[in-house]
Amino acid sequence: MSVSGIGTSSTYLYDATTGKLSTKDGTKNNFVDYFNGDSSEETLEDLNGFDKNNKYELQELFWLFRDGYIGKNVQKDDSGKYEITAEIEDTVTSNFYINGTKVFTAYRPVTYTDKEIKMFSDLHQPYRTHTSKAYDPTDNSINIAVGDVFDLGNGYRITVKNDCMDGEGYGRSKEDDEKMEQLRYGMNALMRFADQQCFSSLISEECTPMVLEMLQEMGVDTSREFIINGTKCCLRDGRIREVGNKYVVPSSIYQKALKRYEEELYRPLTDEKNIKHA
Repeated sequence: MSVSGIGTSSTYLYDATTGKLSTKDGTKNNFVDYFNGDSSEETLEDLNGFDKNNKYELQELFWLFRDGYIGKNVQKDDSGKYEITAEIEDTVTSNFYINGTKVFTAYRPVTYTDKEIKMFSDLHQPYRTHTSKAYDPTDNSINIAVGDVFDLGNGYRITVKNDCMDGEGYGRSKEDDEKMEQLRYGMNALMRFADQQCFSSLISEECTPMVLEMLQEMGVDTSREFIINGTKCCLRDGRIREVGNKYVVPSSIYQKALKRYEEELYRPLTDEKNIKHA
């Protein structure tokens, strides 16, 4: 039996009457024995964390199918036997088919270390970018770095300090001071987002127009993909987002946690004490 992992696809027969799996040709299979509760500890060295996830998700699949929540377009078989295919798409995604029809996709979260959680939740940590870079039209990119000074041309200035945006020029009017504070907050949020230190949602809807205007004044074309401090950005529903990021947390942190989870899943079940499940 080959080791389960990303790209693996396995097909079994499921008997809805007994709740048991079998191979299509009736041969012995360690995963089938494991699912049916017939495995001994000695056989688990051929199985890993992906197999454990598959077992749990197949149990969920059969429960949902039995109670009619999924598979409504799958023709019921009087024999109660169905062909089940489990396809591991990536570390956190598996697809399941009944008689060739896709009926269920399982998504698994990854876990983060305390250090990683602090990395994207500590809004007082120092910024990461210390090398300023003027606008580059070839890739629509710019760096905002510690030490940069932005003269707004109306008596206000913003200076990028080590861990915050410092504003100058207050006291002109209450309305202007409030706008300055909103821009200062928005630029801090943009900097932390671009430095992969926080969620893009920190750039609030209220301050987004001011931040976009600031970027446009620097030369950035925000109508298409743009790069700030190495982070690929785009506008989606009027908000600044990281291109391709579906994970909420900054992609650099997510990818590191994902790689760690993948390595854990490839370990044999005999090393299960070392596997941390999300």
